[in-house]
Amino acid sequence: MKNFGKAIAWGYKLASRFPQNLISSLIRRRNPVQKGRVVCWSYEFKQYSCNPKALTGYLLNNHPEYEIIWVFRKGVDTRGIDSRIKCVTFRSMEYLRAINTAEFLITNCRTHPYNIGWKKRPGQKYLMLWHAGMALKKIEKDVEDKLGYQYPIRAKADSKVCDLMISGCGFHTTLAKEKFWYDGQVLECGIPRNDILFDRQAHAEIKRRVAEAFDIPQGSKIVLYAPTFRKPATIEPYMIDWSMVIPAIQKALGSEKVKVLLRLHPNLIGRFDISSLLGSPDVIDATLYHDMHELLCASDLLITDYSSSMFDMSLLERPCILYATDARQYDRGYYFHLDQLPYPLAQSQEELIRILESFNQEHLMEEYRKFDKEHIKSVEKGQASAGIARWMKEHSI
Repeated sequence: MKNFGKAIAWGYKLASRFPQNLISSLIRRRNPVQKGRVVCWSYEFKQYSCNPKALTGYLLNNHPEYEIIWVFRKGVDTRGIDSRIKCVTFRSMEYLRAINTAEFLITNCRTHPYNIGWKKRPGQKYLMLWHAGMALKKIEKDVEDKLGYQYPIRAKADSKVCDLMISGCGFHTTLAKEKFWYDGQVLECGIPRNDILFDRQAHAEIKRRVAEAFDIPQGSKIVLYAPTFRKPATIEPYMIDWSMVIPAIQKALGSEKVKVLLRLHPNLIGRFDISSLLGSPDVIDATLYHDMHELLCASDLLITDYSSSMFDMSLLERPCILYATDARQYDRGYYFHLDQLPYPLAQSQEELIRILESFNQEHLMEEYRKFDKEHIKSVEKGQASAGIARWMKEHSI
């Protein structure tokens, strides 16, 4: 009965999209696909971020022949976006014209074609640049029973029209081929948002920019604390007595000048008073900073729990520690048990301090290299955007 109700609700939602799909049909009859037109969106039209953003930057600097359009929901602040990009509002007439005449459509998450007013045309290519390179928590078909009624429908419709998925490692290539309801091409070239992790010359400028954004004194060591989201939403697992932990961090990093950037999951924005999570002038809320990968590049140490950012940090050859006080209760289903990972696991604040006190960065990196060789098989080299751009050229009209 519950699923029947969800099916009815889904049906009503699709019916409400009929007018936009009718307009789209008329647009397709009267307007050809435009060679070189690229339409992008990220996280359901809510952000200028992730793989589509990184690829956009590469195209702007290396392939000016492309016309690049980004789509956003009403209310999204687009003032800081490069002036070479045209921004349009989701479901506006400009949007419907763009999406139905674009040669390339590029996003980082699942989209049901009918729900966005689009029907794939000959000459159009749809690239779904998934928003992670390596997974710890099980995804897609492996957790179909936990995804609700609508998501598998959307995912299967998305995969049906998809021309390209990408991968940054052998492990994810296998997932994409076996778990994404997808039988098309997987380009094992890395993922664009990770390209910046290999641009060592850019890191000093990124750290300067991040330090300036948060008024961090020059020469300070930066620790990024980036825990994941829980259901039900709660901040209890994130609590740390920084007055006890920061001295251990200072010892581990060999510096008295340490600042901690707290980066909460977007789902927690506005839900809680997070002042209790800060608790020290050396801890700064960085949740609203626009680019997680810039924070990684600026940081000397990452503390997280179940986030795939642990693998991204290792690409920087910088250390990561897992802090998960609810490790025994929080289990969405893992591809690797937490004890198998190449990162030290603290299930209490006392354990976190002990790990910091015995900190050995080279040992941590050696453990990661072994894990990568046996399980991840990374292909990341900082050339993902270039690889996708070549694919686009080869498959152009």
